[in-house]
Amino acid sequence: MSEHASAGDLVLGLQGLTILRSWLLAPAGVRAGRRGMLRLAERLDEDPWSEPAVGGERTVPRGYAEWASTYDAESNPAILAEEPVVRSLLARHPPGPALDAACGTGRHSAYLRALGHEVTGIDASAAMLGAARAKVPGARLLSGDLAAIPLAGGAVDLAVCALALTHLDDPAPALSELARVVRPGGSVILSDIHPFMVLLGGHAAYRTAEGAPAFVRNAVHLPSHYLRAFGEAGLAPVRCLEPRWGERAIAALGFGGEVAELVGPALRGLPIVIVWELERAR
Repeated sequence: MSEHASAGDLVLGLQGLTILRSWLLAPAGVRAGRRGMLRLAERLDEDPWSEPAVGGERTVPRGYAEWASTYDAESNPAILAEEPVVRSLLARHPPGPALDAACGTGRHSAYLRALGHEVTGIDASAAMLGAARAKVPGARLLSGDLAAIPLAGGAVDLAVCALALTHLDDPAPALSELARVVRPGGSVILSDIHPFMVLLGGHAAYRTAEGAPAFVRNAVHLPSHYLRAFGEAGLAPVRCLEPRWGERAIAALGFGGEVAELVGPALRGLPIVIVWELERAR
């Protein structure tokens, strides 16, 4: 048996979450969760439940170097929930100089280019930047760290930073840098894994090109932490959106045809990501 948690262990935990979400208001949910746990407990040695759900923990540099070749091929529940919301916010802004900070494989850079923006993307991962250069050949793509963005102050009208600050113990230095490179009155759009999900054990799980499971740790950033850091950086919240687990995101978890029955009641309706739109003080 693997030393790591299996898919069956994960789903057993989610059955427990179903019970917790139902125990006062929906007795039928309690019974359904209990039945699911009992059925699954007898099948933990069978496929697909015996398969490791995660492998070893990776550092951010190693993890994203391994993940780069499969990142766009995977069906990622967080991206399925996050991307339409972030795109709707980006589409509100007229074309101009824009930054995609921690651009990864360039999914938001490509959308910004399609909207007519002059895009600069930065990322600390050479492998991710390589994928972004193939995807967005018209963008200016630079190696750079979120705590030391290689742009002049006020260089862009708009900055987006997606699903990256979750890997930082303290997002404040990165937020200060994002505020610095955006002109007064410009906008910053952030997305992050929702702290509810991180508190429930959600981390950046992926499979390498060889199919081995691994993960990169996420940090818990509560809204109160963000609001304090926004104030220190001179960024004013314009809106906060919390996309929830829906059917597409739930289906992306896999587990065959039983996913909706076993996983849906636990996750459906919970926030999966948090998205902020911010304005730099004039």
